[in-house]
Parts: sequence; C-alpha cells; structure tokens
Amino acid sequence: GCPVSTPIKSDFPGVRDGPFLKDMTTTSPSIIRRWAGAALAAASLVGVLAGCSPTGTAAGLDSPSRQATPPTDPTSSAHIVLRFGDDSATATLSDTRAAREFAAMLPLDLDLRDPMGQAKSARLPQPIDVSRAEPVFDPAVGQIYYSPASHTFAIFYEDLGQSIPDPGLVRLGAVDAGMDRIADAGHRFSVRIDLSDRTGGVLKGQGS
Repeated sequence: GCPVSTPIKSDFPGVRDGPFLKDMTTTSPSIIRRWAGAALAAASLVGVLAGCSPTGTAAGLDSPSRQATPPTDPTSSAHIVLRFGDDSATATLSDTRAAREFAAMLPLDLDLRDPMGQAKSARLPQPIDVSRAEPVFDPAVGQIYYSPASHTFAIFYEDLGQSIPDPGLVRLGAVDAGMDRIADAGHRFSVRIDLSDRTGGVLKGQGS
C-alpha cells in the first residue's frame, strides 16, 4: 500500500464532472448512493494501477472467470514470454505503435505488485507515446494494458466491474497461456519479459 500522505490522484485523474456533482438538493438519497458507489469503484480501480490500496476494500464482489481473451490478429504481432519464479506465461502484442514501443524496451525486468486482487502492475522505465492510441475504459480479463497517466504496465486477471477514468488505458496485447499462473503468483513478484517465438522460446539476442 501507499503511505497515508500519498494522493492516488497524483498518478491518475479522478472522476470529474460526474452527474452526482449536480443537482444534489433535488436528487433522491438512493440515487445519490448509487452514484457514490460507482465513483468509489472507479477510484479503487485507479488505485490498483497506481500500486496503492485505498482505505477499505470492496465487499460482495464476485470473481468471474480468468479466461484470457484471444488476441485479434496474432499473425502480424510480436510474441513475448513472461518468466517469474519457476513459472512462465506467453502473450501476443497488438500490432500497434504503442505495443511496438513496448516491444522495443525488451528484455525487461519488472517488479509486479497486486494490492487489490485485480491486476499485476509495475511502472515502466520510460513512457510510451499514445497520441494515436484508442483509449480503453473497461479493461478485460487476460489483456495487457499501459496507463499513460502513470506509465504503468498492467495485466488484468479479474473483472470487478469497474471503469477507468480519463485518459483511460491503452491495450498492448493479450495473454495466450499461463493466465492462471500470473493470477496466482502473489501480491509482489519479479518478472522477466522477453520477445519470443510462437512456442515461448526466447529469440536470439534476447535474455541472459
């Protein structure tokens, strides 16, 4: 978690200009409670990618399937292998400018954290240009994303029904195999990411 004095909004923009900020005197208490609940859920998801855990936890949320969503066009995209401990996972990067910039950083060692049981995340050593990227506000299980607000790399393995506020996330790719191993790797672990062939083998010139 973060120190008490660390503001989460310093890494991610908050929910601004929401309808719950208007006409408070004429809105019924039940509607206000629903709007406030939605805002709290969005703030909690922001905390996941910032590597912080806001006070309190969400209760009564079901854990949906961890089945990864397949990549849209694996034939024209780069493949990567993620190694952590004695386990590994493979993924396919999107055929986009942002994903190619990420691939250019490889090989890469990251310390992933998981403070809220939804995504494994870590700050990248340098930002990615997302000026032409399409933002994602509803992250999907099994997908790899980049947060331009905090330069954060994240792999989502649970869907808690929350939305990301502006500027959203940018999709980098999708996990092909090993999603369960990533989900069960713990709240803090180191991962080595390399470019690979389709079988998960490290390409020549990659790795140690």
